[in-house]
Amino acid sequence: EDAKAILEEEDGSACGGVVHCFTGTTQDAEDYLALGFHLGITGIVTFKRSEALREVARATPLDRLLVETDAPFLAPQGRRGRRNEPAWVVAVGETLGNLHGLSSPEVARITTENARRFFRITD
Repeated sequence: EDAKAILEEEDGSACGGVVHCFTGTTQDAEDYLALGFHLGITGIVTFKRSEALREVARATPLDRLLVETDAPFLAPQGRRGRRNEPAWVVAVGETLGNLHGLSSPEVARITTENARRFFRITD
């Protein structure tokens, strides 16, 4: 709440950003998206008890989502309790694909485009 209030007060829409490891509510997501931010989604979205986060991810436009490993933390379901590895970000993409009715390769393409656009990465 404090971060959102500061960003709103200081016109965070002027710079945009990424909400790292987003775990907020639907309202939080709407507020950050309105400020021009992207939401970083980690292995938490794969956890059995993360239905609320999956609902947020389902409602978020794909062009505003980024996938994150948060390695060495937050390993996806099935690997919890182990050191997270960047290769396991695939599970986050698979979950987002299931939520949006897309294949994992399509989610990878979209989120890679998002990262390239946001971080201004060119070929």
